[in-house]
Formats: sequence, C-alpha cells, structure tokens
Amino acid sequence: MGGATSARRKDRPAARTLPEPAEWVPPGPLAGWQRAIAFAAIALAVIGAGLSAYLVYENLQGQSGVCAVVHGCQEVQQSRYGKIAGVPVSIPGVIGYSLIGLFAAGYLWNFRGLRQQIVSLAFLTALFGFLFSMYLTYVEARVLEAWCIYCIVSASLMTALFAGWIALLAAEIRQR
Repeated sequence: MGGATSARRKDRPAARTLPEPAEWVPPGPLAGWQRAIAFAAIALAVIGAGLSAYLVYENLQGQSGVCAVVHGCQEVQQSRYGKIAGVPVSIPGVIGYSLIGLFAAGYLWNFRGLRQQIVSLAFLTALFGFLFSMYLTYVEARVLEAWCIYCIVSASLMTALFAGWIALLAAEIRQR
C-alpha cells in the first residue's frame, strides 16, 4: 500500500505557491501636476489635522483657542452647532483630514494598485468635508453672526483639498 501512495505523489505536479502580495506597487505614470496636487493634499491635510487636533485639545479643556483677527471663536465653538451628539466638530475634522492625507499618500504610491479606488474615496471624503464646512460657514454668517478664524481656515483648507481631488478624479476618469 505504501508503494502505491508514493507513486501517486510522484506523478502529481508539485503544488503551486502563490507569490506574496506586494505591499506597495511602484508608482504608475503620474503627471507632474498630479504629483504636485497629491503632495499639496498631504501638506494641507497635515495642517488641517493639526488645527483640528489643537481645537480638540482646547475644547476638552473647556477653552476655544486663541482667537485672533476675528472675534467670535468662543461663541461659535460653544454654540449648539459646535458639537454633534455632544462631540466637538473638531474630532470628525481630525479624522477627515487624516483620511485625506492617507488617501493622498496612497494615491502617490499607488498603494496595492488601488489608485482608482483611492481617488474616489478621497474625493468623497473631501466632498463631505467641503459640504459640512460650507454648512458651518452658513451657520456662522446667518445664524450665529459670529466668525471663528479656525473655522474659516479649516473651510479654506477643505475647499482647496476638494478642488484638488476634483482634478485628480477627473484625470483618473479620462484615463479609463
């Protein structure tokens, strides 16, 4: 019996082993402007995440940050619009900016060959951030009639990020 089993094993081809999946796929051909926008997105996302993290810290201390240029930071941040279900809006800001920065890095290096999916996710994240920023800007102008410099800077950063991801998404769609 042992001889028949070993004869069968010798007749079968060796089992194939699958190659290990690559963690990073080398960057595909990106135009210089695409690289520039992605690097700018990383920089803007880091600034936005840092600004939001500062506001998280200040809010947890019961403060509203040092308000320069315009006066109304405390009124805006302490209003009912400054929190969602008791959570300061700066916390989702840290998360959103961090995601956009990670998406930009993944886009640059074509993480696992998922550049098309990454640009779509980044666009949607930036779209949500932009729309939410525009809503909060409307609230500042029309409801509270008070301005927060941090909110203005954050809205400007998110607008620039959204515009950049529109351009990158359009380029990806043209290449398909």
